[in-house]
Amino acid sequence: MSSLATPRDGGRTSRSLVINLGSFAALLLLWVLVTTPFGERPLVAPLFLPSPGSVWDTFLMLLKNGYQGKTLGYHLGISLFRFGIAFLMSVVVAVPLGLWMGMNETVKAVLDPPIEISRPMPKLALLPLLIIWFGIGEVAKVVIIVLALFPILSISAMQAVRGVGRRKVQAALALGASRAMIFRRVIFPASLPGIFTSVRVCIGLGVTMLVGAEMIATSAGIAYMAMSASDFLLTNVVIVGALIMAALGYLLDLCARALENRIVHWGGKEG
Repeated sequence: MSSLATPRDGGRTSRSLVINLGSFAALLLLWVLVTTPFGERPLVAPLFLPSPGSVWDTFLMLLKNGYQGKTLGYHLGISLFRFGIAFLMSVVVAVPLGLWMGMNETVKAVLDPPIEISRPMPKLALLPLLIIWFGIGEVAKVVIIVLALFPILSISAMQAVRGVGRRKVQAALALGASRAMIFRRVIFPASLPGIFTSVRVCIGLGVTMLVGAEMIATSAGIAYMAMSASDFLLTNVVIVGALIMAALGYLLDLCARALENRIVHWGGKEG
């Protein structure tokens, strides 16, 4: 059966895991080498790049004492809340809209121009305007992330539909399938790999936009914590915040990858 993993697939997975771990280990070793004093002082001063041990101690201190009167868990929870709401809103609205645009030329003609125009627009430049419109609360921060993710998700879903082979649709029509059945059994499943690819791209973009959203008018969040610490030259705290954001994006991507492998388990096995 094509859906079953072969021993060769297991070997490739193990090899990839070893390479991934080796890559992380090499980066950590390089970090240790440039921050360890061989002689009078290290290659890079602690003000610019603290050692891994120092950063770890700072992380433990933040876990215990928090930052500016709020626990590290609170800062992380606020950031996850902002990202989660914006990401879910984008997926729930943009993906169905993109599928509709891919299936209907009239809808595409109406909606494609404004979406394409908004796509290259620098979203962070709109943040002051969004604060004027929505205030300094959470709405402006969520909207700025949605504005960044929405065009990518909708256009990717549209292109995924338009990339479905005509022969598959014609074969379904010849067998007497209705339009609804063709969408449910042919178009939507064939579009899922492209949709999941755009979802994974948007995870990284969403985390990046979260940093921008927490730059203005907020007193909580991992990105806020890092940028606030930079004002006081607390490099350790800045790096802890950056690493948490990187880990957050990586773990979310792993979750999306696992979901894709479960739902689109037949991807790449056609033909």
